[in-house]
Amino acid sequence: MDAATWDERYRGSELVWKAEPNRFVAEDLAGLKASGRAVDLAAGEGRNSVWLAERGWEVDAVDFSAVALEKAERLAADRGVRLRTVRADLTAGHPRRPRTGWR
Repeated sequence: MDAATWDERYRGSELVWKAEPNRFVAEDLAGLKASGRAVDLAAGEGRNSVWLAERGWEVDAVDFSAVALEKAERLAADRGVRLRTVRADLTAGHPRRPRTGWR
């Protein structure tokens, strides 16, 4: 799938995934103390990124879907946390610059 296909999928509903983090992320990372930065690759709508930010991490949410990253920014704002969204196609190589600044 490419970014355009995912953009269309994310446009089709309020949230494709639920707003809570993936259960494996929550189980495996719940006990960690926030100690710096986290990078969420293929972040989608940002549920894991926002969960980490709520626990004090500085988070870069990376995805190639602009629609998904917009949803991640809204979810972060609704929850009162900041994260940095980076629009990048990781199948094409290293991201060059962030899509937006910290929100």
